[in-house]
Amino acid sequence: MDKTLIANFAAALLAIVNPIGNLPIFISYTAGERQGVQRWLALFISVTILGFLLLFLLTGTTILKFFGISIAAFRIAGGILLLLTGIGMVRGQQMQRTHEIANQAQYDDLVEAESVYRKILIPLGIPIFVGPGSISTVILYGSQARDRLTFLALMGIIVAVALFTLLVLMGSLWTRRVLGKFGLDIATRILGLFLAAIGVQFILSGLADATVNFISPDIQ
Repeated sequence: MDKTLIANFAAALLAIVNPIGNLPIFISYTAGERQGVQRWLALFISVTILGFLLLFLLTGTTILKFFGISIAAFRIAGGILLLLTGIGMVRGQQMQRTHEIANQAQYDDLVEAESVYRKILIPLGIPIFVGPGSISTVILYGSQARDRLTFLALMGIIVAVALFTLLVLMGSLWTRRVLGKFGLDIATRILGLFLAAIGVQFILSGLADATVNFISPDIQ
């Protein structure tokens, strides 16, 4: 068992998935929902992280190659989605959208959560929580696992990160009560600006990878 590889993978994956840093985004998407719905959504997002990362760990680059998609192209597409989402958050469109979704699905918590989840999976689940960074990290470390125990340990790390994300997102209920509706609206708009900037950075990084550092060439 390669303990160094496992430790590095755990640190890298936790930093990239970044459940604590992404908590405000989750709050902004679920602000108009009941507590029971928010708990179900936290579970759905965590299962999404678990399912997709395990899938890419097991299949490696096969899926991307099958569709002819490079990590750079995936990064650019994700950046465009984040940019559009950030602009919508700055303009206050996201809060309005969550209230509209809530009004359209006045059922029990699970049914309403399923309705909301279908609408926010992109970009909340992908590419915010499961994006090019986490996918490439999983593929890279998976390819370096030389024995079965190490590979199983990498799977265990993914499970642990998903569970930690679930616990963090469950804490959004407390954060929402502290901020209040007005504070949450202000935080959402400020966060939207940063999210748009992250989207632009994703696009630039993807273009740099796709053009072999054409945007930021190495100067000898």
